[in-house]
Amino acid sequence: MDGIYAERGSQVMTPEQIYHKYYHAYDGDIQGCCLLIADEIHTAIGGAVVAGQLTWYDGSCRRDHWWVEKDGVVIDPMGEALLTHEEAPGREEVHRDYGIFAAVLPAYEQWRVR
Repeated sequence: MDGIYAERGSQVMTPEQIYHKYYHAYDGDIQGCCLLIADEIHTAIGGAVVAGQLTWYDGSCRRDHWWVEKDGVVIDPMGEALLTHEEAPGREEVHRDYGIFAAVLPAYEQWRVR
């Protein structure tokens, strides 16, 4: 993720800073914010928005999740933080259909951190 920066107005933010903006605004209770975090990262740096699942214990535990992939690199500070302490972590892609993402996004706008 080094060298990837997001410009928002006159403020330059890294994907990690975007994640921390949500983490701090909601005191760490950010379940459901992955879609908003992915949207801000995608808007700022481009790439593909990916829907899928974070997995651990070799896939026996799963959680729906959204992240960004750019130039073959997964950019997902929220997912990385969630999987850091899990055993046998992974992620499985389901789709990259931006139409579905755009259709679901308005339901989450009330929780966007400005």
